[in-house]
Amino acid sequence: MHSPRHFDLLHDALFGFARAMLDRFGAFHPFGGYVVDPGQVVQVGFDRAMREEAEDAGRLDALAAALGELDDDAIAHALAIDVHLYPPRDGMTAAIRLHIAHVDGSRIDLVMPYRTRTGLPTEFGPPFVAKGPPIAFREER
Repeated sequence: MHSPRHFDLLHDALFGFARAMLDRFGAFHPFGGYVVDPGQVVQVGFDRAMREEAEDAGRLDALAAALGELDDDAIAHALAIDVHLYPPRDGMTAAIRLHIAHVDGSRIDLVMPYRTRTGLPTEFGPPFVAKGPPIAFREER
């Protein structure tokens, strides 16, 4: 099983982009990525209509399913979203929520609380694993 390495690749790529967007703009739109061998990460943005449709329906699984259909050779998928935390963690009310799944069926849903600061880098609190139903990117092979 290569899941931990692929999870790390996706985490680093997507977290890095989300952090850059937070530092520059204070927020980011949902985006995703996937891994193809030999460990290449492909990042994916969603058009406005697709994001709005998913947000209106409260269905992130629509974005995940679209991401899962992009490349049959993908071996791991991830979706990054900007969420509100309730209750707050360490005084932080926002977080990056990163849903990662490997085609072998392993999954993780990681939450990284943050606080944006004008003119300063984004401050992050300790990450934690979220509870709840996992997002399915596609049917397991």
